[in-house]
Amino acid sequence: MNRGCRRVSGSGRGYGCRHQLPLVGEQPLAEAGCGRRLEVCRVDGGRRVCGRLAALGIYPGQKVELVCAADSSRCLVRLNGSTVSLGDGAAEKILVRAA
Repeated sequence: MNRGCRRVSGSGRGYGCRHQLPLVGEQPLAEAGCGRRLEVCRVDGGRRVCGRLAALGIYPGQKVELVCAADSSRCLVRLNGSTVSLGDGAAEKILVRAA
C-alpha cells in the first residue's frame, strides 16, 4: 500500500487506500486517490481562490495527476511538468473526474 494514501472506512469494508476505490462522477481532489490522472471539472470558491488556482495552472479542463493526498497534510499535484503543493482547503474546492 502507498504510505501517503488516505485511509477510508465505509460500507462495512474496513479501511483501505483511496486509490483502490472507483472514481465515480465529480469528487474533491483531496478524495480522488493517489497516482490517478484526473481532469479538473470546476473550482468551487470565491474570486480570490479561483484566481490563485488559475495562476498555478489549475482550472477547468486541465489534466492533473494527484501524487499524494495524506491525512492532515498537503496534496501534491503534478501538472505541466511541475509539482504543486495544495492545502486541504484548496484541494476540497477543486472538483475532478477520471481523465
